[in-house]
Amino acid sequence: MTSAKLAIDGGAPLRSQPFGPKWIFGDEERRHLMEVMDNATDGWRSGFKVRAFGDAFATLHGAKYAVATTTGTGAIHAAVAAVNPEPGDEVITTPTTDIGSVLGIILHNAIPVFADWDPETLNTDPADIERRITPRTRAILAVHLYGNPCDMGPILEIGRAHNLPVIEDCSQAHLAEYRGQLVGTIGDIGCFSLGGKTLTTDQGGMIITNDEPLARRAMGFSRKGSEMDSALRSSLAPTSFRRGGTKGYAFLGDFHPMTDLHAAVGLAQFDRWQEATRVRRMTAAILDEVVPHLPGFKIQKVHPEDRSAYYTYAYTVDEAQAGVSSEQFSAAVQAEGIPDCYPPYIQGRPLYRYPIFAEEDTYGQSRYPFVDEQGNRRIDYSKVHLPHIERELPKTGFILFRNSYTEQDAKDIAAAMRKVALHYAEQAAQ
Repeated sequence: MTSAKLAIDGGAPLRSQPFGPKWIFGDEERRHLMEVMDNATDGWRSGFKVRAFGDAFATLHGAKYAVATTTGTGAIHAAVAAVNPEPGDEVITTPTTDIGSVLGIILHNAIPVFADWDPETLNTDPADIERRITPRTRAILAVHLYGNPCDMGPILEIGRAHNLPVIEDCSQAHLAEYRGQLVGTIGDIGCFSLGGKTLTTDQGGMIITNDEPLARRAMGFSRKGSEMDSALRSSLAPTSFRRGGTKGYAFLGDFHPMTDLHAAVGLAQFDRWQEATRVRRMTAAILDEVVPHLPGFKIQKVHPEDRSAYYTYAYTVDEAQAGVSSEQFSAAVQAEGIPDCYPPYIQGRPLYRYPIFAEEDTYGQSRYPFVDEQGNRRIDYSKVHLPHIERELPKTGFILFRNSYTEQDAKDIAAAMRKVALHYAEQAAQ
C-alpha cells in the first residue's frame, strides 16, 4: 500500500488549523502587572514582586534561599561566581547545551571541560566526568538536557569524592524529578532559565540553594559584587534574598537583578506551572505510543524512577534505517502543519566546534582564558573528540512543546510524524 503524498511534495497537509499559544496568559498576569504599576510612584524597584516570586519558588523546591536574576545565563554565571574559581580553573560540563550554560564559566576566566554523553539518555555520562577531573577541576555543571534529569547519584558521588561542588542547570527541566527529588535541589546549587521555558517571565532566571555562603555570594555577585547584610534572612525559613541590605562593593561582580515586572508575570505563571507540566507529560505519553516504533527512530531514554519535564520531546533518526535525515524529517513534518518540529539541536554541532572555542575568539587577540598571560595553552578544543556526541547529535530532532497542547494536538503531532516516517521508510525499501 502506497503511503499518502507528503505535504512537502504537494500533498494535503495532515493539519490545517493553528496550534494554541506557547504559553497561556490572562487576567492573573494583568493583575500582578497592574499591582506593580499601581505601586510605581512610591515603590518603583522595591522588589516586592521579586521577593514574593522568589519565596514561592524556594518553598516549592524546599530550598532555604532563592536568588532571582535577569536570565538563566545570569543565574549560571552567578552560581559559578559563588563557587569562585581561580583564573584557569576548570568546570566539567556538556557541549550539548545552549551557550548560556557555559558563558559564565568563560566570563569568569575559567575553562569549560567537556564530557561525552550517554547516547541513550542524551545526558552527560558520569564515568566520562570522572575521567576528565584534573588538579585544576573546580566544579561540575550538570545540564538536565531537554527536561530529562541527569544521573545525579553518581555525579554527586564524584563531586564528594573530589571535593567538587555540583551546579545543576535546570533551564530545560522545570519540575523534573530524579528518583522522586526535584532537580535543582540535588546538587549544591540549582539554576533555572525562565526565558521562554515551561514557566516564563519573558526573560528571567532563578538560583536556589540550601548553602548560605553560596547564596550570599551568588546574590552579591548579581548585585555588582555587593557584600550582603547577614541580617537579611531567617536561616530556618525558605526565603529570597532581599534587594537592599548591601554593605558596599566587596568583590568583582556583575548586575543581574530581576525586575518586579518580570516577577509579576512569574507569579501568575507559577500558578499554571503544574498544569503546564502535566500537559507536556500527557503529550509525551501520546508520542511515546508512536515515535519509538517508527523505522530508525529512538527516543531519549528516561529512567523508570525519574520524571522528565519534557521541555522538548527529543529523538534520534538513523538515516540508514529511516531513509530520511533529521533535517529532512523536520521540514516534512512542519509542512504537515506541525511548526514545532525541529532539526538537530544547536545545529548538530557540539559547542567546541563553534568559533568561540574552535577559533578561540574571546578577549581581543589574547585567546584568554584558553591561553594564559604568558602564552601557555591551557586547552586546545581542536583536539577534543567526544565520539558519542559527535556521532549522535547530528541525528537528533525534537518537538518543542507548548503549554497549551490538547490531547488532539498531541495525536496530530504523532500522526504527522508517523505519516512522514512511514513514507520515507517505504521509499527506502523500494
